Amino acid sequence: MKFSIDRNAFSRVLKRICGVCTNKSSIQILASCLIEAKDNSITITGTDLDITIRIVEDANVAEEGSALVNAKRLLDTVQNQAVGDVTIETDGGKVCVRSGNFVARIGKDDESEYPEFSFADVKAAITMDAVQLKGLINKTLFCISKDDSRPDFTGAFMSIDKDGIVQMVSTDGHRLSLAKTSAHVDGDVPSAFEQGIIIPRKGLMELAKSLIEGDALIDMNGSKLVVVSGQNTFHIKLIAGQFPNFSNVIPRSFKHECVVKRESLISLLKRAAIFAPKTGLIVMSLSRNMLEISTSDPQAGEMHDHIDADHDVSGSVKIGFNHEYIVEALSAIDEDDALIRLNDEESPAVIRASCDDECDFVIMPMQI
Repeated sequence: MKFSIDRNAFSRVLKRICGVCTNKSSIQILASCLIEAKDNSITITGTDLDITIRIVEDANVAEEGSALVNAKRLLDTVQNQAVGDVTIETDGGKVCVRSGNFVARIGKDDESEYPEFSFADVKAAITMDAVQLKGLINKTLFCISKDDSRPDFTGAFMSIDKDGIVQMVSTDGHRLSLAKTSAHVDGDVPSAFEQGIIIPRKGLMELAKSLIEGDALIDMNGSKLVVVSGQNTFHIKLIAGQFPNFSNVIPRSFKHECVVKRESLISLLKRAAIFAPKTGLIVMSLSRNMLEISTSDPQAGEMHDHIDADHDVSGSVKIGFNHEYIVEALSAIDEDDALIRLNDEESPAVIRASCDDECDFVIMPMQI
């Protein structure tokens, strides 16, 4: 095998591959990536067995062939070279990296030990704009639980109905994010999508990094989600289990609604966080045309501040929340104005963009 490729392009591909490959697994071979050179392009595959990514990149192939090499070591070697082309070739039991006067040789691994994968052409009935798919992921990723004791909470639930309505939901038990968009459906939607699947957090993270503008093809391969974006192909092993019924968590009506400037409230909450170092508790008080944030801590001290709010309902409400949850929800909104909906101190708040009904962030209250 021998090929030359732009250093920046090769480094970019290897970074995506290293996001999936793992040096922490007891299976040492999973730290390596498989490089195949053929027909003026290279195909690089990386896996941790739960997530598999295959990327095709243009290259000047002088000799076809393949090699299995440690992905992180190859990345570190390549990205520290001068800008320009690097040449990669096999030399006996080594992979040789050349750039100008630089020459390095990295040990190859045994390709026969590497897992085999089927990357048949995807002829999906579901086509989705990659930017919209990435938006769904970004609006739900931060609500996914990191607690492995509840496996069904460690991924996002995604469903696609026969009309192409795509819904993605995540929760950690304290908050919930629900986002919707649409896809193009050509034919029957696989039953797994209509019933809903649970996509693991890491799979969504790596998928979002590698989505390319344009159409993304979405399909199922057994118990794996398949996504093709440009020349990137993802196989993500799904989480088995039943996602909790989330529809009853979202209140149907509200006593108080207000519109605030999103950035102003984020700044206010970050100031309040200084005085809530342990519990994260802030108190949100809403009255006519004003939203006040206050907090106190025996050691850190206390603070009170407010911003203008478009709220003309008579009466007031005072509810405790984790400030971090509010900030993360506001940060996921693309618009300048945010709509906050409240009932009482025992009911969850719902936050959304003031002109968007396709995404809701639900946050459970804390005891004051």
